[in-house]
Amino acid sequence: MKVFLPLNIRVDDKKILFVGGGKIALHKIRTIEQYTRNITILAPEISEDLSGKGFTEIRKLYEPSDLEGCFLVYASTNDNAVNRRVKDDAAARGIMVNVVDNRELSDFISPAIIKKGEMTVAVSSNGENVKKSVEWRNRLRDTVLNDWPDDNT
Repeated sequence: MKVFLPLNIRVDDKKILFVGGGKIALHKIRTIEQYTRNITILAPEISEDLSGKGFTEIRKLYEPSDLEGCFLVYASTNDNAVNRRVKDDAAARGIMVNVVDNRELSDFISPAIIKKGEMTVAVSSNGENVKKSVEWRNRLRDTVLNDWPDDNT
């Protein structure tokens, strides 16, 4: 059984690479961009929803050398063979990888989050029930978000 430790990782000045530039990557990037803009998207084609948003864009097929200098990697293509290759190449370099939608291959998973100012609440099912994590997050957000103070008290 895979077990994931919830923690916060410092990402300022760290390169985060997304291999894949479509809907799968978009979903994860929407969360990550709340914490850093140091995101590189590598894909032969990058969706209009991601293109021109201020991220580094590299339009080409993945090669192992693309992992150079990366802190975290998201293998977020719709091709399982490419995702697996990214995972294996990153593992050989000691780089943690999230293989989107495959907790068994992932070194880390992304929780469902609520972020307001400096405060973040994360909900995770250990990667076993993403829909339930999102439901819990939404319920928490709907229940308490409007009551949370905006100041630093």
